[in-house]
Amino acid sequence: MIWKPLATLPEFARAGDTLTVWANAPNVPTNWSGSISFAATSFPLTPAGGAYQSSLGWWVLGFSVPPGVPEELYDLVLTSDTGVADTTRHSVKVLPAYRSDYYFAQISDTHLPSHVFSSSSTFSTCDTSGMADFDAVIQDLNLIHPEFILHTGDIVNEGDLDTLYSMNEMGRALDMVYRLRDPMFLSSGNHDIGGFTTTPVPAGTSRKDWWKFFGWPFLIAPPAGDSNHSQNYSFDYDSLHVVALEAYLNYDSWGSAIWGQGSFTAEQLNWLQSDLAAAGSRHKLLMYHFDFDQGANTGSTSGPWQLDIASLGVDGAIWGHYHTVPENSKTPFTAHPFDLGLQSVINNSFGGRAFRIFRVHSGHISPGQMHWSGTTLDSLSETWAHPNDGSQANNSVTLTNLFGESWEHSRLRFVLQDQAGFTATNGTVSEVIHSAGTAFVYVDCTIPATAHLVVTVAPVPAGVHAPLAGGLKLEPPSPNPFLPSGGALHVRYTVPVAAQVTLEIYDLAGRRVASLVRDVEAAGNHEALWDGSSDSGPPAPAGAYLVRLKQGSRADHQTLKLLR
Repeated sequence: MIWKPLATLPEFARAGDTLTVWANAPNVPTNWSGSISFAATSFPLTPAGGAYQSSLGWWVLGFSVPPGVPEELYDLVLTSDTGVADTTRHSVKVLPAYRSDYYFAQISDTHLPSHVFSSSSTFSTCDTSGMADFDAVIQDLNLIHPEFILHTGDIVNEGDLDTLYSMNEMGRALDMVYRLRDPMFLSSGNHDIGGFTTTPVPAGTSRKDWWKFFGWPFLIAPPAGDSNHSQNYSFDYDSLHVVALEAYLNYDSWGSAIWGQGSFTAEQLNWLQSDLAAAGSRHKLLMYHFDFDQGANTGSTSGPWQLDIASLGVDGAIWGHYHTVPENSKTPFTAHPFDLGLQSVINNSFGGRAFRIFRVHSGHISPGQMHWSGTTLDSLSETWAHPNDGSQANNSVTLTNLFGESWEHSRLRFVLQDQAGFTATNGTVSEVIHSAGTAFVYVDCTIPATAHLVVTVAPVPAGVHAPLAGGLKLEPPSPNPFLPSGGALHVRYTVPVAAQVTLEIYDLAGRRVASLVRDVEAAGNHEALWDGSSDSGPPAPAGAYLVRLKQGSRADHQTLKLLR
């Protein structure tokens, strides 16, 4: 039912931002509810308008993210009073703010589950060798912690096989995507949606299967409100505008009157011009599988190319398809605008398991050279002292970085027994998500180039306050659940320096219910009490609330259940 956001077309959201959701459901009187969840923790979203769009044929809904939701990649849960419900996993990335200095990653050509065709004598429906290649890259990226990941197509090897052999190629691909800790945006490739004439299934099967898992079935006959037949899309990360173009070779000639024999069609190029114009002064990046020329070009590097990157007013373009493409094949990676191919994740004559990191400063993109998650030597590895599964009270991890590049935005996730507070060695505890007796402790650190780093997390001894990044710390309120007739709620907190502090209670709609502290506080430990009343006078109703502590640009939060 949910057509957007998806695990492969996620959304960024900050507190107060409106998250747009497309819901394919009947046009009947409906009350919609949304929430985001991670592990056993769920945060209700605040309805922010929306309606059934008759020009589209589906619902376009808005939901607001309440304050105090920790930074994480969440599942979206959408329900209605008519019983219609759906969940899209790993589809909403909540972040405190857009970063001006960060990096993102590109991967391409995973060809899951393996790069053996059904027409080959060595083909086996049990062959999952390609998943090991992707898993090696995933492990590196989870430690590097890019702000987002761009996959430039051919996520699966033979898109027809979900139907032909019930191989669940696309479902397996989604399961791999769920292993990534950061949001991934996907564009299609020729192996994904092109169809193969050697595969005895109806023409168009691969494209239809793709729509079920990664796209929109309305593209076969688009509505008046969105007349494009291809799954082109764009998204913004602050001042950066990323455009994803559907790319394919139409091997089985299905819908050739619409999609031609290959991308890009005139309809796609017209959409691209309109999208780039609407992006205004933002920095712009194109991503696609390959610049096919509607049939004449079968994938060689000789062209002719349809996209004149230099004339489009973009910072650069990135693509895949050519598994062993040499570095600087079309332009040097230092050029502006750049036009860069990437080798495959799936095994190739160079080894495969390739990825590239792009560093961004105030919107300006600086591509790095290709990297490979090594086979004989791990490029970036982690060795845990104990299982990282919530069974331990403390743990440490040894990181070995064989890349000649440091990763200054690394974020490690320790899964530990729940405690009131944690402290880290060789890193900074940035946040903690408490979930059903388990603590997900996030530690920010820099992994130095060609070096080892040992990071340890331990619970704070009783009576000692462990500040988060910046030294600000809000303890879990007590008692929780809170029944006002039984006495006041105790809220303990720590501030690192003398400065203005606010301590407030919010409902999940983002409305301030009560202000407990608005004053300059001395550095040290403090306590505030709440009797359950609101600033306007009457008692606050029973329900879930957020307690938020703020000092300058730093904030911490805890959840609270109020009983009556």
